[in-house]
Amino acid sequence: MRVSSLLILYCLSCAAHAGTPTRIEAEYDVLVRGIKMHDVHEVFVRRDNQYRIQSVIKPVGLLALFQPETTVITSEGEVADDGLRPHKFTQSRTKSPEKNTRADFDWEHHTLTVSDRAGFRRMPLPAHTQDRLSAMYQFVIVPPRARLKLDLQVTNGSKLQPYDYLLDPTRTVKVPFGEVRSYYLHTPPQATPWKSEIWLAIDHDFFPAKMALTEDNGSQVMQMLRKLDIEP
Repeated sequence: MRVSSLLILYCLSCAAHAGTPTRIEAEYDVLVRGIKMHDVHEVFVRRDNQYRIQSVIKPVGLLALFQPETTVITSEGEVADDGLRPHKFTQSRTKSPEKNTRADFDWEHHTLTVSDRAGFRRMPLPAHTQDRLSAMYQFVIVPPRARLKLDLQVTNGSKLQPYDYLLDPTRTVKVPFGEVRSYYLHTPPQATPWKSEIWLAIDHDFFPAKMALTEDNGSQVMQMLRKLDIEP
């Protein structure tokens, strides 16, 4: 009975992860006021029920000449029945290590430990919390189909921040490789111009095709998908 039970559990686990891609490779352009400032290269790899994502951000043009700093962001964890469950998140800068951040997820004790220049801090870990990297890939694992609202808890290694998104499933968005049908996610109107927007490519496994963040002062940073390869 014990062997049979273990076999059944193993088969159920395999079925739960069968639809999760084994590898995703993506390239983005980061634009500020319409000018390309950074290249982003990301790789997602799944081995059985474990995943690892690495994002490498490099400056281009004049920015590369005057501020030649590379940022490497990683997220590691497991692929659970409800999607990605991060265990460790790191953000490292080659020239400014004082700006490095890290987050450790203790799901057993529901505790999140963040670390930055201010030191270590522990806080409660809400269910389904993501880091800023895994949150984008979670859409591929658990697409927000038939939803009009989505609430996220996301950490950047320094703090835990809630994001409340409204969804419009009928948008198209233009990216360097063409127009794509998308789910459009946007935060509700704020007292300031601050806004977070995400366009998920419906025909490309709901992968984020475009992201935009508008700051309180109205300045905007935009990330546009340039290349995408998804392996089942």
